[in-house]
Amino acid sequence: MILSELKVGQTASIININGIEPVMRKKLLNLGFLPKAKIQLLRVAPLGDPIAIRCANSAIALRKSIAKQIIVEC
Repeated sequence: MILSELKVGQTASIININGIEPVMRKKLLNLGFLPKAKIQLLRVAPLGDPIAIRCANSAIALRKSIAKQIIVEC
């Protein structure tokens, strides 16, 4: 399953973020987007992009194009 397919309030564990460009991947790793980390989809913007994610006690907004490259499991 990919991160952009989660429903609001649903939690999952990160499996893989290797498909993301290196600069963005490094930023996400610094924010706590590590393999096996628990994440939660907080909310989705009215037009569907961006989405708000909670990971490691911080909330960030991600574009759907990036969220489609993050593999998760429920």
